[in-house]
Amino acid sequence: MIRVFDIGDRIEITPVKAVFSEDKSEKKYVSQLLDFDDIRTAKISTPLQDGRIIPLRVDQDVRLCFFTKSGLYQCKARIKKRYIEDKIPMMDVLLISEPEKYQRRRFYRLECTYEINYRRLSPEEVRIRRDLESGFGDAQELKKQLEDMPQDWKTGVVTNLSGGGIRFHLGESLDIGEMIELDIPISLKNGIVPMKVFSHVIDCTGDRPDSKDVRCEFDSIGPKERELVVKYVFEEQRRRMSGGKA
Repeated sequence: MIRVFDIGDRIEITPVKAVFSEDKSEKKYVSQLLDFDDIRTAKISTPLQDGRIIPLRVDQDVRLCFFTKSGLYQCKARIKKRYIEDKIPMMDVLLISEPEKYQRRRFYRLECTYEINYRRLSPEEVRIRRDLESGFGDAQELKKQLEDMPQDWKTGVVTNLSGGGIRFHLGESLDIGEMIELDIPISLKNGIVPMKVFSHVIDCTGDRPDSKDVRCEFDSIGPKERELVVKYVFEEQRRRMSGGKA
């Protein structure tokens, strides 16, 4: 087997039964490569969630995505052994397919909790912005109309974030397909970078009208802004895997 990964590389584990699922809540678990016998057996950390061990069973098939220096590589594997070593839960997995270069369709979602600001765009503002984008009408007049519009910013709490979208908790219900603007602080090693991006609502759930979970997909995000989000996700994941050290 061609070795494309290094000890310490981050791994994302997906149970095979969920790989082709259209369920939006499909589970992916974070692990780390601890050792490899250079044949087909890898020692990896057992994934944890809220301090509890994820009950992946022996002989269960999973898909592993390795985050390497040269990109993402994916392969199929089978869990062969679960055990504790030096008080650390570990698993031995047998790689049953060759690692292949993987172009992700979705960005890795980071579980996180911090405040952001958002505002709902009125149908009139959406119309004006579409006219401005398409070059329909007088650009200066359209920009002036946008400047004169009131902006009602509110606060929400992020629950997960990726380069493609965001999920956050707020105190009101939003409509599917509704356009909103998000003001998201991106915390990097060298400081906090503010980022504003237009998005549309793809899901809004919750039994109470004053407590909703909303998922949004980014619409206007540029390459530089998306790179900032991805960088934050990787930096934060690396910090968590190192026990909170910077």
